[in-house]
Amino acid sequence: MRRPIPSRDPESSPDHGPVGSVAGVVTAFQPEDELTRAVEAVRAQVGVVVVVLDEADPSATTRAVLDACRALGADVVLHGDNRGIGAALNTGIARARELLPTTTHVLTLDQDSAVPAGYTSALLAAGAAADRAGVPVGMLAPDTVGSIVRLPGLRHRQAPGGVVIGDEPIQSGLLVPVTALDAVGGFDEGLFIDGVDTDFYLRASDLGLRCVVAPGIRLEHRLGRAITLGSGRELPLLVAATFRYHYQWRNLVALLSSHARRHPVWAGRAVVRSVRHLVIVTALAPGRLARLREAARGAAAGVRGETGKRPD
Repeated sequence: MRRPIPSRDPESSPDHGPVGSVAGVVTAFQPEDELTRAVEAVRAQVGVVVVVLDEADPSATTRAVLDACRALGADVVLHGDNRGIGAALNTGIARARELLPTTTHVLTLDQDSAVPAGYTSALLAAGAAADRAGVPVGMLAPDTVGSIVRLPGLRHRQAPGGVVIGDEPIQSGLLVPVTALDAVGGFDEGLFIDGVDTDFYLRASDLGLRCVVAPGIRLEHRLGRAITLGSGRELPLLVAATFRYHYQWRNLVALLSSHARRHPVWAGRAVVRSVRHLVIVTALAPGRLARLREAARGAAAGVRGETGKRPD
């Protein structure tokens, strides 16, 4: 297998070493040109890029997109089946560390997230500041993510040395030290998709590791479609694909079972946030019965302890 082309424009963080020691892992499912743009954006900010295609029987369009990623220097791994985001991340991380044995950090990205210039260096600098202040780093995250509205009570807070500590981040755009990966363990493949980042964050918190935020850094990423009112005004709330509500509610039950006792504040916020979201999208977005059905079935599956891909 052809090894990836080295970064053409390596950046560095004077306090925390070169970005050439960072490995980028991009997960993909039925990708379009957005995946190529994501690879192109990140390739100059990391030492190696690994794309993991998490599906069976890719189409001709998908194969063409993957060829374009290879031409940009990405190493492409084919899962051969749809095993979920957790499995794709674990596969990509293992491959990246094989290709780049000196990896110090892993940058995880979804196919529809393109990092801005200087993104990796900014997160590394935030990590270096945390190291100097004695703040143990479990993950480094952007200050804001395009489609995410941070709720009251989930605000960032200051730590010694001006370090900014965040609450649970989303997985895309996350920079994770390999020391934290080794300590926390891989991403939970049983969750399949939703809640994988939350589970990792909570397990890191159990070890005293923090989510450190790079102030002023923004990642453009969209988690669903916006609710549009009759006036044409968009609400700052997104509707996920209907099937995702199965995973959201199944995995909420699973996460509460695993983490609520040690993280009661998180648990209370998670329940309120999930109920609030479901109530609003039920009231304002079409497809409400199918969405409620998926949420109910997902919650029941969580009570039964089901994991992995939901039955078709």
